[in-house]
Amino acid sequence: MNLPVIILSHPQLGENIGASARALKNFGLAELRLVAPRAGWPNPKAVATAVGASDLVETAGLFPDTRTALGDLNYVLATTARPRGIPKEILTPPEAARRLRAAAARGEKCGVLFGNERAGLDNDEVSLSDAVITIPTSGFSSLNLGQAVLLVCYEWFRTADATPPVNLERSPIHRMPTREEMFSLFEHLERELTVSGFLYPPDKRDHMVRSIRATLHRAHLSYQEVQTLRGMIVALAKGKHRGPKK
Repeated sequence: MNLPVIILSHPQLGENIGASARALKNFGLAELRLVAPRAGWPNPKAVATAVGASDLVETAGLFPDTRTALGDLNYVLATTARPRGIPKEILTPPEAARRLRAAAARGEKCGVLFGNERAGLDNDEVSLSDAVITIPTSGFSSLNLGQAVLLVCYEWFRTADATPPVNLERSPIHRMPTREEMFSLFEHLERELTVSGFLYPPDKRDHMVRSIRATLHRAHLSYQEVQTLRGMIVALAKGKHRGPKK
């Protein structure tokens, strides 16, 4: 089974990176990815805090931006503690774990994206995910980054017995698209909508783009469907396949 990847976007403290690595190892996960750590990399404080999980720190993937860190994934959940005004499903950690298990059983590569300690994820990062995880708290919703990673990893571990017994076989064209393939669809569609004048006025463009991305995520498109949509966009933009003139 594909184990979920844990991605930390712009983490600020090496100690929290080390604590996150410990959480992964506590609950059977093995891949940590870091997007532009603020204090630079490698970070000796991360290694010291990780203790027995220092191997996960030393092998952590380093990425310049969130998009690159998510590029090869098929299914991504983003964590946030506050409403974002983006039309996405909001999952509890147990439901998120169940969905990750189901996606992994289908052969999809999954990931959970966490924001930095100061501000969390920005709206553009959230818009690149399939759904959102919010951890219920009693009034005070601010969690330490290491704590948040620990809770999500624990729920993944706890659902081990809920793994679906059947792994659906998919042909190459009916597999789920990678995140990079979805990003390419977004860029293609947004570029043509900009040219056509649909994304207007400019002050509403970002909100419209995020809503369109959320709609495409909810459709759970296959790779073949993504390719078909891109072909449709090309045909509409260039006027291909027109019928005979009357």
